[in-house]
Amino acid sequence: MRLILGEYILDINVEENKNFYNNEICVPEGCNCDGCNNYEKAVERVSEETKKLFERIGVDIKKPAEVYVNYSEDDILYYGGFYHISGRIITGESPWKLIQKTEETTTSQLAENNMISIGENFKVAFQGECALISENFPKPSVQMEISAYLPWVLDKPNTY
Repeated sequence: MRLILGEYILDINVEENKNFYNNEICVPEGCNCDGCNNYEKAVERVSEETKKLFERIGVDIKKPAEVYVNYSEDDILYYGGFYHISGRIITGESPWKLIQKTEETTTSQLAENNMISIGENFKVAFQGECALISENFPKPSVQMEISAYLPWVLDKPNTY
């Protein structure tokens, strides 16, 4: 399936994504921290536009490869993370900008202003390099970066 989203044009294998994500575990099954538990429940409240994008590409929104809390303010958590997608990027650049590179390390920064808004409080961007990818994930693959402002929804005080 061809997906055009902002500057990105992607060729996505929806069936491969569905097959993989149907068998993948949800975040709290792999991590039981409050941030991950909250993410799984809070993504149920994202906009219809965001839900439709995930459905369209065959990715379960509750099953990111990585998700983390950057900060929290007034019970709104700013999440970063990523999902893997079976497919390839035809056009579009990584949202990560190189800050510094030495022989030992590379420092990059996510340029959120280069991400595409999907509904309210949810942004995505894509890159060809995949981190923490499962060895059984179908190839070729793309990493979908996310940034999201989501509410604290757990029945206990916000730990962030």
